[in-house]
Amino acid sequence: MTTFRRGFKSWCETTALQFRTALGLKAPDPLPAERLAAHIGLRVVDIGLIPGLRAEALQQLTVADPTSWSAVMLTLGDSKVVVVNPSHSDGRQSNDLMHECAHVVLNHAPSKALRAATGALMLSAYDKRQEAEADWLAAALLLPRAALLRIVQSGVSSEEAACQYRTSQVLLRMRLNQTGVNLQMRRRVA
Repeated sequence: MTTFRRGFKSWCETTALQFRTALGLKAPDPLPAERLAAHIGLRVVDIGLIPGLRAEALQQLTVADPTSWSAVMLTLGDSKVVVVNPSHSDGRQSNDLMHECAHVVLNHAPSKALRAATGALMLSAYDKRQEAEADWLAAALLLPRAALLRIVQSGVSSEEAACQYRTSQVLLRMRLNQTGVNLQMRRRVA
C-alpha cells in the first residue's frame, strides 16, 4: 500500500471541486473525463484513426489481446494525445482517461519513455508512487465526496450511480469506503 504525502488526499478532493467549478459544474455533478481532458489540453484520439497503424496491429490491440493495455499517452511536440482502449467498458474507459488526466494535472514525468519510429515520445511507464497518485486523483475526480454523499442520500442503486458517473460499481464501492462516506451515513442513521 502506498503512503501519500501529507495532505495529498485532501488536495485531490479540493482539486476535483476546483475543476468542476472551472467547468461550470456543481460539486456533486458528474465530471466527464473527456471534458476534463479538453480543459487541460489533452487530445483524445480513436485508435482506429492513428496514422500508420496497420490493420493487424489494430486487430491485435482491440480484438486478439484487448486486455494487454488500457490507455496510452503520446507527446507529439507540445501536444499530449491519449488513446483509450475502445474494447473496454464505458466506465473503464472513463477511468482510464481520467487516470491519464491525473498524470497531467500532477505534472508527472515518466520514469521510462520509449520513442516511436515516427519520433513521437510514448510515455510508457510511471513509477509506483506516481501510478498510485494518479489512481487516487482519478477516483476523486470521478467521484468526489460531494458526489458520493449525493449518491447515498438519493438512494439510487450502485448500478445507476456508476452509470451516471461513468465509472464502475467497484470504484464506487471503493470510494464510498475509502472516504468514510459509508461510515458517516451509517452513523447518521443510528
